[in-house]
Amino acid sequence: MSEQIPLDFGDVSEVFSGLIAGPENELAIKWLKNWPNWPSPSRFLNIFGPEACGKSRLGRFHHQRTGAKIITNLVKWDPREISGSHFILDDVNISKNWSEEALFFLYQTVIGNSGTVLFLSKMPISNMAWQLDDLRSRFRSVNAQEILPLSEVSLRPLLEHHFTERQCIISQTVLNFLVPRVQREYSYVQKLVYEIDKLSLNNKKAVSIGLVKQVLSEM
Repeated sequence: MSEQIPLDFGDVSEVFSGLIAGPENELAIKWLKNWPNWPSPSRFLNIFGPEACGKSRLGRFHHQRTGAKIITNLVKWDPREISGSHFILDDVNISKNWSEEALFFLYQTVIGNSGTVLFLSKMPISNMAWQLDDLRSRFRSVNAQEILPLSEVSLRPLLEHHFTERQCIISQTVLNFLVPRVQREYSYVQKLVYEIDKLSLNNKKAVSIGLVKQVLSEM
């Protein structure tokens, strides 16, 4: 018997309230809010975008709301070990972590169970050079939604988010200095905040413009 997923989610907006919503991911969030009413016949969705753009966070929120099982690698397919009808496949790529045969059998099983799969990847799974013809043809039919490159309007909220997550206090004056000097790349912003916080902790000093200048010059 397939795993039963409760369909009473309560307040959807409350579940997604911890996300940074912006023009980059608003359509992806809209897709997730519309689960399980994704277009047939597969009812599969591929959310893709650059490193550190929040794909895994979206996956965790989807899991929180739906109970879908998160899978981070799939090297064999054994229905005795992998049960359920709703899955989240995080960081799907062509590598030893993802067996094409196992992916194909999961795909077929979920179709048979009228389930759903959320694929998270850096590039569209339909564009990847899969060697298994049956898998490649099926992935071409998967609904896809891109998380767009980081925009200027979302840069400041993302910086504040990363500093808050690290419990690193930064003044508005320092933030105002920092914002126009930051590359608009998700992974760069993540690493920048990490390096600022690390230097602040190592020096046992508050984050200052001088400290930020040092990190920027080193990066």
